[in-house]
Amino acid sequence: MKQYIILWIILLITCSSFGQNGSKSLLSEADVIPNWHMKDSVETYTGDDLFLYINGGADLYLEYGFEEVSTCKYLNYAGNNIHIDIYQMTDESSAYGIFSINSSVHGKPVDFGTKSLLYDYYLDIWKGNYFIRCIANKKENGMVDTLQLFARHIDEKIDVKGNLPLLTSAFKLDGVEFKSVKYVKGIIGLGNVFNFGHGSISGFQEGLIGKWEDKMIFVFAYADDYKSREWFYSAKGKMQMSEKFSDYLKVEDGFTVKDKSGNFLCFKSYKRFMLLIKGMDWEEAKPLFSDIQENLKGMTP
Repeated sequence: MKQYIILWIILLITCSSFGQNGSKSLLSEADVIPNWHMKDSVETYTGDDLFLYINGGADLYLEYGFEEVSTCKYLNYAGNNIHIDIYQMTDESSAYGIFSINSSVHGKPVDFGTKSLLYDYYLDIWKGNYFIRCIANKKENGMVDTLQLFARHIDEKIDVKGNLPLLTSAFKLDGVEFKSVKYVKGIIGLGNVFNFGHGSISGFQEGLIGKWEDKMIFVFAYADDYKSREWFYSAKGKMQMSEKFSDYLKVEDGFTVKDKSGNFLCFKSYKRFMLLIKGMDWEEAKPLFSDIQENLKGMTP
């Protein structure tokens, strides 16, 4: 009897979770905002069908861990429209990553989800394992206000707030105020931020990229110390051969190169991580490397 009760509880939880977690369930076909109604119906794309919806860029979402997207348009009687996309990712770090890679310094932080940014005519939200984009067809105050009403309605339906990836704690650095931080899960995301050349930096499980003044800081996390060293030596060999970089120099437990503009790039291996600072020479970078390593201690076996 006890076994049947346990199975019944599991079934209830599973069904309840399924109903709450579907991206389509977050879009209401009823007129939730006065004077606005849904055009047609909600369309949902799963897995590789994302290529049918996004003309270019689907690979990036799949690299992060894409499950499905639900999309629709709402219209008012004046002929204006608001387009909403709700991406359901595999986990909260994947959703945060997509939010971060789409973010720019032009976004204004607003109070939706775990993090949200408002631009001239659209709004991006990260909450739990969802990335939500709401787009207005006009850059008018009234439209932006309505955009936020729709955002609030969706936000209130998502119970789980979500936590930042643990790797982001590496960037808690005194005296460093990042202009932007990007969280990546592969070489497609990395290529959207900085081009090291094909395959020069690869094999990582996750990465963090921060822009600070005229500098950039990179932290790449690998499965273990062995993988980290393997890919570090691979990067070292490719950087020596690269036409994009020059002036290779081996230093202590790392190496440096220069880009075409004469900026230093300093590489260092630390346990299961590869660290990189662009815009400082080795001596300048050493204290910052030490601070990052101190933050990473809790993330090493």
